[in-house]
Amino acid sequence: MTGFLKAAGDEKHVAKHFAALSTNAKAVGEFGIDTANMFEFWDWVGGRYSLWSAIGLSIVLSIGFDNFVELLSGAHAMDKHFSTTPAEKNLPVLLALIGIWYNNFFGAETEAILPYDQYMHRFAAYFQQGNMGVQR
Repeated sequence: MTGFLKAAGDEKHVAKHFAALSTNAKAVGEFGIDTANMFEFWDWVGGRYSLWSAIGLSIVLSIGFDNFVELLSGAHAMDKHFSTTPAEKNLPVLLALIGIWYNNFFGAETEAILPYDQYMHRFAAYFQQGNMGVQR
């Protein structure tokens, strides 16, 4: 952003060329971004990182719209599986029970999240943030 401001020569260009994803319109305006260019999401959106909210725009820009649609489709399929599959075959239920089992009976207090690709090097941190948000 600093390079843009130096090249533009005027901070007023921020209002024309930047968009914001935020819960705080006042801070967006104070930063110099026109609040008409703000994608609002609410403070009750889980961890403020929920891809179902406006924050998903950053994912769309990163992976492309077609891939984002596939991501949403896969998530919808898992949501449907969770809500319609009996507990003994329900993957999210089984994974949760395995976690409880290992914690309660083996004293396991950690999980290993091992990304299989360099591009997923931040996945463990994102997973941890989401997992901790669920446990609140």
